[in-house]
Formats: sequence, structure tokens, C-alpha cells
Amino acid sequence: MAEISVESATAQAIEAIQSPELVSAVLKRGTGTEKITLRPVEIKGQRMVQVSAFDGRKTDVKNYIGEPLVVAVSELLMVPYRSVFVATLNEEVHIQVSKKGKPLVTRKRKQAAALPQLDHNRTIQRPLPEGTPDLFLQRIGLMTADGRIKADRQRKFQQINEFIRVACETAEFTALPNGPMLIVDFGCGNAYLTFGLHHYLNERLNIPCELIGVDRNADSVERDRAKAAELESDSIHFEVASIGDFIPPRQLDVVVALHACDTATDEALAQALRHESRFIFSSPCCHHHLQVQLAAVKPRGGHASLMRDGIIRERLGDLITDELRAMILRIAGYKVDIIEFTSLEHTARNLLIRARRVKREDVSDLVADYQALKRDFGVTPYLETISPPWVQALLS
Repeated sequence: MAEISVESATAQAIEAIQSPELVSAVLKRGTGTEKITLRPVEIKGQRMVQVSAFDGRKTDVKNYIGEPLVVAVSELLMVPYRSVFVATLNEEVHIQVSKKGKPLVTRKRKQAAALPQLDHNRTIQRPLPEGTPDLFLQRIGLMTADGRIKADRQRKFQQINEFIRVACETAEFTALPNGPMLIVDFGCGNAYLTFGLHHYLNERLNIPCELIGVDRNADSVERDRAKAAELESDSIHFEVASIGDFIPPRQLDVVVALHACDTATDEALAQALRHESRFIFSSPCCHHHLQVQLAAVKPRGGHASLMRDGIIRERLGDLITDELRAMILRIAGYKVDIIEFTSLEHTARNLLIRARRVKREDVSDLVADYQALKRDFGVTPYLETISPPWVQALLS
């Protein structure tokens, strides 16, 4: 990982995209609505690169080979970009440009080579597939009447399917003997992903479940209620409330918090701990609370050098925040891992904390590691301060 000039970063991106080992690439420009996706395709026996450019309204698709590809890629990268993600057979290259115009380049070797899909028209196996009309996907505005996903909704369609896949991989959902499973989505926003999970469990797996979305934005809640009414579901409800003030009607089974800003993620995790939710899925967003603490103290030992560059300090703050959250959940009796939720080509905020409640064991070593990490960086995570008393007792 190194901080370099825009010209050098751009040259690395061009080199990777032009490589015969290209698997896929995504370029984001402007406010993030302008997105260009590149992937190799085979057309009439020739290997070409397909460039799909979405400008926020429509998608323009062109195929290139040879010198025209070199020209097209160079022109695409002449316009100031926010991020570039390139995957080749053996490596991933990610370039993120800060608000001040400074690029950060991350190169990561793959453990196993990923072969590109060269089919011109690909069929991908998903929990909610494309190609067959699905009333749910149509009513939430993603699918046309003939079963095609709208061009400007492809990204959301992929995210819904990925969330369902990860949730089912983690939880091994089964019907409960004492009533429907309760899913609570804290800071639900548009709630597309939990709408999708609710639909998949009820309609595809025949597992009864109830969804409650919680958001303090009354306009968002009204829009979600309108979507629920259109779906004609009596097991989907939305409430206007702050995360900390919400009182669930019964035992929580699944807590979801996707891109809840800053300490809102901690409020959701605290609710999960307070009500001992069986499963937790949290994709954190911004991490301002701990960033302020990092800026106010000098870390111990060699860690001080990590505070020199702003973009490195910011990344480090994000990682420390999420690791401390995961450590608290482990100490509280959860099996936790942090995974890449969606590829970096879709969002830079792509981590998912997923947790499953297990039998609580001796946590003395975990507590020692937790206290050492806090001590090394001179920070206290917000989640610790709002956790239920029994969790705070374990942490001390």
C-alpha cells in the first residue's frame, strides 16, 4: 500500500485493465452515480473487452479489441475518478481517491486464480434469479414484467442476492416452533435487502418470519410502509423511532444494521446484545467517534507512525473500530467473523460483521486482548459504553 501521484495510479489501472488476464474492472466517477464496468467477453471466437457505462439514467455497452481498447480505457481515465477496482487472474488492484485528490493504491494477490466468465450473455445462479418474473422484485421496482432486471437497478439486485446468500450461509435458518422468526432492521432506510431476505425466507424456504424496520426518518418509513402495502404483506412493519429507544415486541432472532452511520451501528449492536439476538448482520459505515479519539492521543510504541498520513489514519480508525466491535461480540458469547460483503467494485464500505450466538465459554484471553488494543491506541469504543451491564462486567 502506497500513496502516489494520480498519474502513476492511473498508469497502474490502465496496465491492469489492458492485461490479457483481466477478469473484471469497475470505474466510478462524479458523485458515484457514473459507473463503468469492464469485463472480457468472447464474441465470434474473439476475446474482447465489454465496456458498460452507466451515467445515472441509462447504460451504454460497447466491445473493444486491440488498439481501440487502449484508446477507450485511456479516455475513460482522463476524467477525474473516485475509485478504480481491477481484478485479474492473480491480483486485485484498488485505487481510492481522497477528497483532496490523493490516490491510495492497494494491490492484493489472490490465493487462487479466478477465471473470467467469457460468455457474452451470462446466467448467474442467485437466490432470487433473473429471467423469471417475480412479483416481489417487480413491486419494489427492480424487475420488468418479462423478468429482466432494470439496467439502473442491477447493483441493488446483486446486493440483495449477496445479502441473502451470506445470511443463509451464516444462520442455517429453520422454522421456529413458537411463532414466526423476528427480523429487526435498525436504521432501515429503503430496506431493500431486508425486504429481500423476508421474501426469500417466507416464499422460497417456507420459513415464517416477521420484519420490523426502524428508522428515525419519517419520510423513509412512509415510503417503506407504502412498499409493504403494495406487497400485500401483513408481516412487514415499520416504526419511526431512534435505534436506542425501540422496544421489540418479543425475542429478537435476527438484527440487521446496514450502513448505519457512525455510532448508529453501535446502537444496533447494543440492542442485539440487550435482547440476545440469535444472529447479527452489520455493515458499518462512517467511524467518526473513534477517529476523534485517535486524533487526540498518541498511540504507544511503533503505532505512532501510522498516524502521520491522514488517509492511513482514517483507514486504521475504521479497522480498529470494527475489530473492537467484533471483540465485544465474541466476549459476549458470539461466534464472529468480518467478511467482504460485496466486492470493492460496488462500494468501498464493503465489510460485514456477521455473528451467531453460541455457548459462552471462558473469555479471559479475549478480554486481555481487548484491553490491550484499547490501551495501545488510547481509545474506548462507543459500543462498550452503551452495552448492557452484563456485557460491561465481562469487559472490565
